Amino acid sequence: MIKITLHLCFALLVMLSSVAHAQKTLHIGVGNFPPFFIEHEQSGLFLEITKTIFAQLPDYSPSFIFMSNHRLLHEINSGKRLDVACNIFAGPDVKGYLSKPIFRYQDVAVTRKKDNFSIASVADLQSLSIAAYQGATELLGADYKAMAMTNANYSEHAHPKETTYLLVSGEKAVRVGDISIFLYDLKRKQYAKTTDMKQTDFTVHRIWQDVYSHMAFKDKALRDEVDSVITQLLENGVIDKIYQKYQQ
Repeated sequence: MIKITLHLCFALLVMLSSVAHAQKTLHIGVGNFPPFFIEHEQSGLFLEITKTIFAQLPDYSPSFIFMSNHRLLHEINSGKRLDVACNIFAGPDVKGYLSKPIFRYQDVAVTRKKDNFSIASVADLQSLSIAAYQGATELLGADYKAMAMTNANYSEHAHPKETTYLLVSGEKAVRVGDISIFLYDLKRKQYAKTTDMKQTDFTVHRIWQDVYSHMAFKDKALRDEVDSVITQLLENGVIDKIYQKYQQ
């Protein structure tokens, strides 16, 4: 009888220990636009960074929920559905706790190398035909907006892939937008079938500073844990290697 009781006590302790060490599921909202978040592949630049961060926190089990950026902000502000939202820009409309800046956007001007353009500033774009993403005039500064307003060959497009097509096809001399999106577009099958142009056939003109977004958290303590991991991964170069992988 004593042995049975001891066995039962031991089994109970094991069960309690397992419960105590069970991972907590985190509902993490992510975007749904490639190459940053690719839902059907469960991959993407920003998603890989997010997975890498939470892999360092074994007490948590991430569950990713794909949605639009507008929805992400709404959900993290409501505090009902999400514990974490990725790719949130700092601003007064954010109610959660923001992480250190981690998700990097690199808006650049891209031209065909054979055109041999020298672009060192926004002023150098004035006489060129340009395809840019929708809203670029509101995000790239007053000098850029002034240039665009007086450039008859300037256009903006709702879908970034359209700007890539216009540059590759030669209909526009310059593509303005994020470099990661451009490189992702170049690898699409439509370009592989219609052109032999490669990444090395283009010149990247870096005339704007990088812009960063954050993770937003419902819980401050979790935010602090993640910030510690972000600091570590930035210092040891892991995050930088992920960015490099997506620009090859």
